[in-house]
Amino acid sequence: MPVALAADAVIFDLDGTLVDTLPDIVWCLNHVLQEQGYPPLSLETISAYVGGGTGAMLERVAARLGIADDKALHEHYIACYQQHLVQFSQPFDGVLELLEGCRRLQLPMAIVTNKAHDMALQVAAQLFPSGTFELVLGQRRGHPLKPQPDAALEAARYLVVEPTRCLFVGDTVIDLLTARAAGMHCAAVTWGYGPVYALQAQAADLYCEQPAELLRALQQALTSCMAGTLASQR
Repeated sequence: MPVALAADAVIFDLDGTLVDTLPDIVWCLNHVLQEQGYPPLSLETISAYVGGGTGAMLERVAARLGIADDKALHEHYIACYQQHLVQFSQPFDGVLELLEGCRRLQLPMAIVTNKAHDMALQVAAQLFPSGTFELVLGQRRGHPLKPQPDAALEAARYLVVEPTRCLFVGDTVIDLLTARAAGMHCAAVTWGYGPVYALQAQAADLYCEQPAELLRALQQALTSCMAGTLASQR
């Protein structure tokens, strides 16, 4: 990460970036589909539908399977998923070390996700140490979803950091578009659900295959920034 991309705060997406939530999403969705007499969908198919919010995912499922009553599908899925949020979900390998490294670097952290707000709070509370994140923002009534920049900008204001000094980290094109719309630097992670070719087409500021790569980049940026500050004081 070049010095110009040094961040004073890091904003993370949740699903596919910090946590592998797909196993629970797939289990709940297929459970509801089979209850209603529809065939289950593959993990790969459902993965391609994740990122735009629950409503968008279920609309695509309904269209694919010819389900007329997508409202009932939505209600049954939400009821199931609320009971199985972290049945199988876990932080990706290396994520806890990444977050601890950011804490040691004194970088405030937030989550901005299209997951329902209450669910995002529950996932974060159950899978991460208390106090890891200054703020968790999910889908809330009356607030636009990513890639609209509103939630990202709200997080920057809460962290008292200029958007240009925030690094937005995500695994889908939606996240990169959000960062761009908010005037933030963006890091694309390739361990999540977004196709790598789609991420590469967006020309992110940084691409990371492992959480340790992102932490090293932040450490290097901080070291370079400190060296530049000392040099300017001589």
